[in-house]
Amino acid sequence: MKILDNKYAKNFDFIMLLVVIIISAMGIFNLYGSLSLSRQFFLNPYVIKQLVWLAISFMIMIAILSFDYNVLIEVAYYIFIAIFLLIIVVLLKGRITHGASRWISLGIFSFQPSELMKIGLVFVLAKYFSGDRKGSPYDLKDLMIPFSLILFPTLIIALEPDLGTALIVLFVGVSVVFITGIRKRAAIFISAAILLAGPLLWFHLKSYQKSRILIFLHPARDYLGAGYNIIQSEIAVGAGRLFGAGFGNGSQSALDFLPSKHTDFIFSSFSQQFGFLGALVLISLYFILLIRGFKIVYGSKKLPGFLLGAGALGILILHTLINIFMTIGLLPVVGVPLPFFSYGGTSLVVDMSAVGILLNISMRRYKFQS
Repeated sequence: MKILDNKYAKNFDFIMLLVVIIISAMGIFNLYGSLSLSRQFFLNPYVIKQLVWLAISFMIMIAILSFDYNVLIEVAYYIFIAIFLLIIVVLLKGRITHGASRWISLGIFSFQPSELMKIGLVFVLAKYFSGDRKGSPYDLKDLMIPFSLILFPTLIIALEPDLGTALIVLFVGVSVVFITGIRKRAAIFISAAILLAGPLLWFHLKSYQKSRILIFLHPARDYLGAGYNIIQSEIAVGAGRLFGAGFGNGSQSALDFLPSKHTDFIFSSFSQQFGFLGALVLISLYFILLIRGFKIVYGSKKLPGFLLGAGALGILILHTLINIFMTIGLLPVVGVPLPFFSYGGTSLVVDMSAVGILLNISMRRYKFQS
């Protein structure tokens, strides 16, 4: 099969692909400026690794495009089970970093199976709800299996502990359930259960997780401790002003005041280097990407494509909004990377896979047109 045959190319979203390429290129450029210039590195190892992961993720995206998404949905249970077993292995024997077991090491590379569960869950829910269903909306008793598929991996990921990823998995799964169509009574019960779970969850959080929430409410209470990260992030964003300090000249990055400047706080680093106008350009690119995603999802002609696309789009929306809002103090600090921009292999693969799913749905839309 030729991916760009005329029958596929006429519905292929080239604008979405171009935006992803531009954001990825800007991410590599910014990563080099944040890490290399201050230390006179010509070939920074982080930049090299990110280029390798970028090549791998593009190949995975092309592989996803090569198959009809309906074929991929048919093997969804196998994908889900394989990833589920991996997160169990991580919990038992994963590499421990900062007190958490989240990684499986493969020599010079490591990957995070909990990230892959986001895609695996979207596939398995699309498979489940695309089967024979009754005409009326789902009631609570009809949702026992899908909620089991959501809650089991969510709980295991939370035990690693990786609360940020666990919550994203939960919200992506619940979002897919809601858009399939459920009874009003079931929607109220589920919403109330999620709201009541918040206060109960507080008593089971680790001390550093509680600290992040308290610092979000009042960062200055521990500005040299738990509040240091967010304060330095906000300083970096504000210091960029309108035009920025220039490529590689951000003091917060160059002098190592800004923590995780290549991962969680990459947006802060970029904003200081290129200012409000640079940040506006980057945000505009993400806006175009997400709007194209919405267009693909709502243009789907069949339920499987609609559910699969909505889940993939949900991943991109959550990653983008959480990261940007986190860096400017509108959300607590959690380990969520900025799609195609932050350093990180597994997250890049997941985000590129989500784009591959959306492009797959877009290019095969001709099958359902009259």
